[in-house]
Formats: sequence, structure tokens, C-alpha cells
Amino acid sequence: MTVTADLPSASAGSDATPGNSRPRTALFTICSNNYLPGARVLLESVRARHPDMALFVCLADRPDPMPGLYDGPFEIIPADALGIPAFESFAFSYDIMEFNTALKPFMFGHLMTALGFERVLYFDPDILLLAPLEPVLEAFDTGASFVLTPHLRQPAEGDADPDDVAIMRAGVYNLGFLGVSARTESLPLIYWWQRRLYRHCINAQDKGIFVDQKFMDLIPGFAPNARILHHPGLNLAYWNLGQARLEKSADGWFANDLPLIFFHFSGYDPRRPHVLSKHSRNFRGTHSGPLAELLDHYARLLKAHGHGQIPGGAYAYGRFASDVPIPPLVRQMFRETAPDWPTDPFRTFEAHLHRAAPGANRDRPSLVFTNFQAFLHQHFPNQRLFRDPRRLEDVLGLTLWYLRHFSHEQGIDPRLIEPVARRLGERVPQIRPVPEPAARPDVTVVGYLRTVSGVGMVARHTLSTLVNSPLQVEGADVAFGVVSDRSEHGHDAYLVEPIRGRIQLFANINADQLPLVLADLAPRLVSGYRISMPAWELEEFPEAWLGAFDQVDEIWAQSRWIQRMLAGRVDRPVVHMPVALTLEAPDTTGIRERFGLPADSFLFYNSFDFLSFIERKNPEGVIAAFQAARRAMPERRMTLVIKTLNGAQVSGKQAALRALIEADPDIVMIDRVLSRADTLGLMAACDCLVSLHRCEGLGLLVAEGMALGKPVIATDYAATTDLLTSRTGYPVSFTMIPVGENEYPMAQGQRWADPDVVHAAWQMQEVLRNPADAAERAAAARRFIDEHHSERAVRERQLARFTALGLLS
Repeated sequence: MTVTADLPSASAGSDATPGNSRPRTALFTICSNNYLPGARVLLESVRARHPDMALFVCLADRPDPMPGLYDGPFEIIPADALGIPAFESFAFSYDIMEFNTALKPFMFGHLMTALGFERVLYFDPDILLLAPLEPVLEAFDTGASFVLTPHLRQPAEGDADPDDVAIMRAGVYNLGFLGVSARTESLPLIYWWQRRLYRHCINAQDKGIFVDQKFMDLIPGFAPNARILHHPGLNLAYWNLGQARLEKSADGWFANDLPLIFFHFSGYDPRRPHVLSKHSRNFRGTHSGPLAELLDHYARLLKAHGHGQIPGGAYAYGRFASDVPIPPLVRQMFRETAPDWPTDPFRTFEAHLHRAAPGANRDRPSLVFTNFQAFLHQHFPNQRLFRDPRRLEDVLGLTLWYLRHFSHEQGIDPRLIEPVARRLGERVPQIRPVPEPAARPDVTVVGYLRTVSGVGMVARHTLSTLVNSPLQVEGADVAFGVVSDRSEHGHDAYLVEPIRGRIQLFANINADQLPLVLADLAPRLVSGYRISMPAWELEEFPEAWLGAFDQVDEIWAQSRWIQRMLAGRVDRPVVHMPVALTLEAPDTTGIRERFGLPADSFLFYNSFDFLSFIERKNPEGVIAAFQAARRAMPERRMTLVIKTLNGAQVSGKQAALRALIEADPDIVMIDRVLSRADTLGLMAACDCLVSLHRCEGLGLLVAEGMALGKPVIATDYAATTDLLTSRTGYPVSFTMIPVGENEYPMAQGQRWADPDVVHAAWQMQEVLRNPADAAERAAAARRFIDEHHSERAVRERQLARFTALGLLS
């Protein structure tokens, strides 16, 4: 694609010929779905004062089927309807703020050329019109081609925030407002602006670019009929409010005794109603006076129009087709190295990231220096100066740096790191000889086989998988350090005292406990090839625990999440080996009646063990999301079922959770030990599973819900990303927050996910409003579990690994 050939050239344009005395005028804003409430407030304020203007929203997103989302006095024009060349590459190039601003000249061009409007006004969606736009319309009437408003109307020095130097970096004119008439001099400049923003709409003030805005500094020099309006009531905001006197009277709002025509609430958050803008240290703590009254008025309008109810996590152009979020560094790499990408980058560029970079050392098959690593190597001077990817030892150093340095803190989703970790971890070690006494079993699975808990369940799943193989398999129960109920006896027939297997698989015995368990089991142990299956949830595995793996020969990571954090950090193979998760269909007959659950209600289900840290499992988030979804859909009856375990062990936290839900008749809490059949029956009797965890090493609840064919809503973070995508369920976006004191062991300095309750509530509504789609995703989830996590699939992987190690013939 050649941009200058596909975008309009500078010679385009012609004088408009009005068909009557009132030129056709359009006013538009641009927003993604999450900012539609603000756009609706703006456009309703315009309609009240200019009923003859045609109003539009350029949707910087894909349309969502949520009923009523686009109701309002405006027409929606999706961004992909603007005729932008190679639209997918254009959208992929920018983050959400850059993309919204990059669309501006294309929407101007569309309204003036395709729809024939003679005057077009743009307003940011965080603006409120308070009086008619007479000064703007008069400027057009007297021949203006462009109408601009400056950030500042006088010098800003001293304590001004922003001051005039900051404004010079950001742009002389605020592009929250722009007016353009379809004159001969206007359209060629709109097309010039399109060509510039096609590739250069980035936030790079150090390079003299601030998205769309800095280019407009040139317009008064290019367009003799450009008009700069200095009216104090136009585009009043945090940057110039200190240069105006804001007043309110019975006749309306005023700035320096002139009508306040529109106020720009840039950076305002109604959750902090007394702070004008997050972008300035001024105008904070505003509790009285005209500004406080104006902020209160705007906050009430936003709330009445649904502010905060549409999640930003639903943004359509924020992820690869695989659901992996696109980090800013990947967008930068695309702009700088592949702007003429020939296919849809949302579908194809992710694979390019993981391919081998040309010219890098390939002497070790497990070390592949990728295209993305090569870009980062050039981007970070400290690596570029001291590491050369043509040398094997430097490729190893760069790979370890990539695995350890990049995470959500650097805006890189671990799913972009996992392929590198897989190659590095899944190597074949030097096998030490294993004695072969007569009648020795092939495998002994060592774990908490009688313990009622998640770790016990994983051990039982592992034993069951291998028992059904051609191998001779035994089990060894671990009781050391267990405080949970130990009433599971379904696998007692396989339990033995001596641990004699040629392969000894320590299933879900965590690294902090492994040396202690090995010491306790020492009288029962004979030599064998030892494999550890540790669990861990946070992004960084504790350094102090890595030494535990010196006592094993190999590590099986139950999820790619665990493989990523251990590959390269231990001198052992780290192999991704999923846990078998196949479930028999439980009997749900009479389950709702037995547990006092309403027969006519849609049941959301959440489950957790108090000993697994309530802060990590985050039932409070589930409760908040459920209550928000219920408020949004009062016509639907819904109930939240929370199944807990070991509440008595942490009675204070159990009491706090009960206090949180005691006044809500639609939340049922069940805290007791159930049989496996009853647990699965209860889960199957519910309609949708919800896990708003802050991190997971495996995600058993999510996997079981998928295996049961239920719609599943879960945080799009940590190990559950192995399982859940928008094709197999409903991922929930999040932000990263510090792990609090005493919220998880060995967590100092670490962070985890804080799920977006608004997004979770939105996903709950999606499940309720579109049952056909929910059923389709649930069916896809069940197929996914069967293909990748059934006993058959996992057993084949286990046997293949044993064979590759030479431990089986």
C-alpha cells in the first residue's frame, strides 16, 4: 500500500455551493463504547440549543449488540465505515487515545465529501454546551475556513499548571474543539492532516508530536481564512480557567461577564467530584462556589446517562485475535518496522513477533531470538550496547532478561513471553541411571491424595490419569503439614507406603513444602527420576524457594503461567504439562431444592477455599459485579451462590464476608465440606460460573466449569488465560495493584490483578441477554477441555515425555 496514493491528495477540494441561506451543519464527537454516556450528554446539550444541526458519533470501536447502547439524538458512524485505507493496520498502529484522535480528519472528510455538509464542528465527548455557538457560527458567516480556540489567552507563568512552556509542547490550540467549513483552502488541508495522522498520530512530545493536536499549530500559516476565537466562554477548562472569572446567575453561566458557551471537562472523574482534572494540580478540593456547582451539575448528568457502566475492557481494537492485549511496544514496533503489513495484523502480527529474528545465533534449538526480542534489543540502549544476539551467550542473556524483566508492569502480557519460556524450558536433560529392582512400578504419584482441597484434587486427577495408562502406577499420600479435611478415600486402592516408582511424580507439593515432605518421606523413598509439579500464583516465583528443585530432576508446570516464571531460573527442564480435567456429568436432580436455591432464578456460581487466601480469590469482586448486573437488569431474577470451604479456620474473614452479604436475599453462601458428587452437582445446577481471582496457578474452578459446559466469566490474568478466551468464555479486564500486607505469602513487592467490576457486570449481562451466544461459547469451552485437558490428551503428553526422556521403551 502506498499511503499517498490511497489517501486524498493536496489538490482535492472545491468551494461549497450552499443550496439555501442556511448552510448544512454537522457536529460530531469521537469515542469508544465506554465513553458513550459522555457523548450522549454532550450531544443532548447541543440538540437543546441547536435543534437543526445534524449530530454524529464516530465510534472508535466496533458496535456492540447491547440493547439501547446507541440510543440518543445522533447517528453512529463506525470508524471502519470511513473508507480509511488498510483500516486494520491503521487501527493496529495506535492505542485507544491515539486511535480516537487519529480518526478526526477522516470524519471531517467523510461528513464534508460523502455526506455533503458545508460546515462541520468537532467536540470532545467530555464537553458540555451551555449556550448557543453564536461566535463560532458568526466566524463561519464571515468567511472562516477553520475555527480554532487557543489553550491560553495570555501568558501562563509562575504557579500556572499547565504553564505556557507545557502548552508549547502539547499544542497552541486545543483540539477538543475544531470547526471547518468546506472551502477550497480547507479540504486540501484536511487531506494533509489525514496523511499525517495515518502514520504519525502518536503521543511523542519529545519529538514535537502530540497526537492530532500539534499539526494544527501550522494551520493559521497554511489557511489565510483560519480564525482564532478568543472568547473566554469558548473551551473553558483546567488549562485556562485561571485566566477567567467563572460566575453563575439566574441567566446562566458566565466567563468574564460573557456567556460561558462550552466547558471542557478534560480529565474530570465524577468519582472525585471536587477535583476538576487529573491533569492539573490546580482546582482541587472545590467544594463550593460556581465551579463546584458546575462540576456537580456535570457529574449528575453523567451518572444519569450511565457513566461508568460500560467497560473500557470491551474495546475492540485493544487485542490480537487470540485475545492477548496489544502492548504499546508492539504497536510501536509495527509502526516502525512493518507499516505496510500485507494482512490483518490483529490476526497475523502476533505470530511474527515469535519468529526467529534474522541474523541471530541459532546454535541451541531451545534459544530462539525472536523478532520482538530483536526490537526490544534495539529499543533499550543498555541491552543494545552490551549484548550481541549473534553470540550464543548473549542470546541466552537476552532471553533471560526478556523472561525476567517484562511483565504487566512494562505493559507486556505474559502470553507474549510464554512461547520463549516454552522453548527454553522444554529441553531433554542428561538422565542419570535409575536402578531397576524386580517388580518395580513405573510411576508413583506422591501428593495430598486424601485431602479435601484444590491441591488434593490435582494430585487425584494426576493419579487417575496415569492409572488408566498401560503403566504400573501407585500412589503415596502425604499428610505432613495438612490442616484441611482428609476424608477423600476414593483412591485408597492405589495407595502404598514405600515410594518405589522408577518415576516419582510429586503432584502439587509446593516448593516451600517439598524439602520438608521429602525429609518426612525419606524412610519410604528409593531412588528414582523425580518430577515436581509445583503450584504458584504470583508473577515472580520466590527466589528463596528455587533451591528446593535441586532435589528433583525435572519440573512439570501445570500452566504456561508457571512455566514462564521458572524457565531459565532453575537448571532443570521446565515442561508445560496440563492437568487432566475431565469430569463425569453429575446428577443435578433435586440439587436446588436441597440447597434452598430458587428454581426460577438464574444462578451465578463462585467457589473458593478460605485457606487459599480470600484476598486472592476475591469474592468481594464477584459480589459487587453481581449486584451491579442486577441493578442493570431489574427485570431478570438472578442469584449468586458462593460455595466456600474452611471458613472456620479463618473465622474473622468468614464473618466479614457474611456481614457483606447478610442484607442481600439474592446471595446464598454455603460453607461446608461436600462430597465430590455434591460439589459437582451444585456447580452443574447453576447457570454460569464466575471467578474474579487476582491470580491463579491453575484455575481449577474455571476448568471445571468449562468441562461441565457452563458459561464461565473469569479474570483475564494468570493461569486461566490457558483456558479462557472470548471464544470459550467471558474474560474480564483488570488493572495491576500491589499485593497487600499479609494477603499472600512471599508477596513483598509483587503485584496482582484487580478485576474490573464494571466489565465483569457487563459480561454477566451479556450471558443473560444472549443465551445462544453463551451456549455456543460454553460448547466451545467443553470441546477445548476435551481436546487439551481430557485424561486421554494429558496421558498422551505424559507418556510422550517419559518416552522422550528414555524412561519408557
